[in-house]
Amino acid sequence: MMSECAKYKDELLEAALTGSAEGTLEVHLNECAACAKELATLRARREQIDALLPLVARGAEPAAGFRARVLAAAETVGKRRKSRTWRVWVLAGATAALAVALMTGWMSKQKTSRLAAETEIAAAQKLAEWRAPSDVLLETPGSEILRTTPRLGESYLKMAAKKNREE
Repeated sequence: MMSECAKYKDELLEAALTGSAEGTLEVHLNECAACAKELATLRARREQIDALLPLVARGAEPAAGFRARVLAAAETVGKRRKSRTWRVWVLAGATAALAVALMTGWMSKQKTSRLAAETEIAAAQKLAEWRAPSDVLLETPGSEILRTTPRLGESYLKMAAKKNREE
């Protein structure tokens, strides 16, 4: 078909199926041998298909055990679906239980770590406030010792010394 004949393509198919060409298509077919030949080819194919149709339709009945096989397959699918549904619910329940367990563990860890932090802070404060018994000596590192140390010629004992033999 030439490019100007392309616009008659759909009308050619329609004419092949209905068996009649009308209007401008009929005029074109009288003038164009290629389109006329194409229409004849399409009509021949339609007649072949029409002849084969009864043969195809004759074998259209299902096999003898077809209904039983379909029902058995549907029943099997139903059982599988029920077992699959049960599995899905078990899996969902297990997932929910695992999520609750993980959340509980996480929350208890947070609480424990918060208590541990508070305990560590309290211990650090006590340690910062703790004073060793020797700290008193370190505050006045020598003044008390120097004040109480006897001078040259004095004794550590606080006894009144006799200055004169008469006393």
